[in-house]
Amino acid sequence: MIGYLRGLMPVRRDERATVLLLYGLLVVMVLADWVGKVGADAIFIKRVGVTYLPVMYILTPLVMLAASGVLFALVDRMSTRRLLVLYIAGTMVLSVVTQLALVVGSVDYWWAYIFAHVVKETIYLVFWVYAGNLFDSEQSKRIFPLFAGALLVGKIGAGIAAGALQPVLHSENFMTVQAVGFALALALVALFRRRLPEPARSAATSRGSGLRAGVRDLRDGYRAVAMDRLLRPAGVGIFFWYLLMQIANYLYIAGLDSASTSATAQGAEDSFALLYASVYTSGSIIALVIQTLITGSLLRRFGVAAVLFVFPLWYLATFSAAWVALTLVTAVLLQVGERIIVPAIHLPATQVIYSQIAAELRPRARAFFSGGVNATGNIAAAVILLAGGIGPDPRALLLFCTACSAGFVGNIVLVRRALGRRIAENLRSEDPELRRNATQMLHGEASAVPTEHLRAVLGQASADIEAAVRLALTRRGALAAAVEANAE
Repeated sequence: MIGYLRGLMPVRRDERATVLLLYGLLVVMVLADWVGKVGADAIFIKRVGVTYLPVMYILTPLVMLAASGVLFALVDRMSTRRLLVLYIAGTMVLSVVTQLALVVGSVDYWWAYIFAHVVKETIYLVFWVYAGNLFDSEQSKRIFPLFAGALLVGKIGAGIAAGALQPVLHSENFMTVQAVGFALALALVALFRRRLPEPARSAATSRGSGLRAGVRDLRDGYRAVAMDRLLRPAGVGIFFWYLLMQIANYLYIAGLDSASTSATAQGAEDSFALLYASVYTSGSIIALVIQTLITGSLLRRFGVAAVLFVFPLWYLATFSAAWVALTLVTAVLLQVGERIIVPAIHLPATQVIYSQIAAELRPRARAFFSGGVNATGNIAAAVILLAGGIGPDPRALLLFCTACSAGFVGNIVLVRRALGRRIAENLRSEDPELRRNATQMLHGEASAVPTEHLRAVLGQASADIEAAVRLALTRRGALAAAVEANAE
């Protein structure tokens, strides 16, 4: 029993202070942003209209693309710790500005929505860029599920806070809570800055100055990410992820809009915000239970490559069911993908994959995918909705999403193969960090590594790596053949 309880909080003594600080920091930022997001969504849906959501699905990703381009340029030019601090301070200031602007006119309903959603995405981007280079593969499998839990705790707190504050502040003033939350996060950083270490390999890189050098640097960075044989299929998977998630979210929001009515405009906004927050809170509680009790064991027992199949298979099943009959139940099940499966299982599994990427490329890969590819998926979803996906009979749209879900499942097969090959390559890498990460991953991901790739490692690696490879080959009954092949 004691061992099981320790497994729920698998943090070593020397990691505890940093992990707890990062956990608390992420909880505060997510809670603050999601309160602001609930208010911004309620104002936009009720004052502008749900039919304009697809337009926002285009405008918001375009702003996100611009923001990710800036982060992509900065992530290799300054320390990731400094980037995190500047991001928190900048978001606090912009939250104050957005709250003040809401009293000016209707155009600010649009800006508040865009700002809240861009902050939601960039929180994850900046946080994972910092934490990703702080922990190795073994630590990532233990600690990243905890950080996924911090996201859920923040959402649960936001749902409770939104419900409690609604009678006092109303939706149009929720951006104030966001500003206060990021001010608190900044205070935490200032008080415990010594507990925020600088990742060993995240120092700023010396690059040329000037516009031409900056453009060339961006081009080379994007090309390096796009040409990586593991990142290519991973990027396609992220595109499917956000394309399908945005369409499912639209179907769900449209249902909530019809369910939340009131005699007054403010009453309708408050009704929508309360319903929205209650669904988020209940879903996040379930996701937190799964993340706490199950996710870590899944990653250690079955490996990342196997766990990645859960999300696309869920969408394949739920979009198929919705195509047969789109009801309240199937709409809620579609939303479960985003509200439960992603934060509890898919997100921590995805983040572990980055440990097999060279540290120099890792932050840029996260910026490229979290800010660029996901924005492209959101824009594609908006184009599909505007081109005919909105209507009284969404069967054609649901059939299309079912086909995309099948493609999503097939793409995870490619990710699994690419991950297996990359682990084998990294076992022989000259980079000690990549060798260590690959050795740590081999225990859980051995089934994803082709036997011939494992055989090739024998005789070309250190004794500890060879021992791990021999164990993997023994488990699949291929050790004797491998030894004979190398002897010849």
